[in-house]
Amino acid sequence: MIRLPVPSALLAATLLTACAYGGGGPPDGRWQIHEIGELKVPADVDAHIEFLPDGRLTGRGGCNRYTGSWARAGHEMRLGRIAATRMACMGPGMVIEARLFELLDKVVRQDRPDDRTLYLVTGDGRRITATR
Repeated sequence: MIRLPVPSALLAATLLTACAYGGGGPPDGRWQIHEIGELKVPADVDAHIEFLPDGRLTGRGGCNRYTGSWARAGHEMRLGRIAATRMACMGPGMVIEARLFELLDKVVRQDRPDDRTLYLVTGDGRRITATR
């Protein structure tokens, strides 16, 4: 095996880039939400979040559509105030939505263990789990 030296500047730049993106890159795009804290989202409930590159977010909370803003630096993330439609729904959708909005308001960081998984983590360690 031939070993080629890696310039230390290139190695440092690579490591800094990996850290800045929180282990998988920015959360751009649509994510299907599967768990909100300890609450599992039933398969028949549409709960998703979409991060747009311009700093806006949009989604469905289980019953209503919502919109807001987001910003991140490395792992740290902050979501702006969420605005949502006000329809009432039957079944678990309203419970899912209430818990989602509660936790979205407290998100302080993102974790991306791989390209298909996103954890939005609150200051007290609860998390929203979503996948592509």
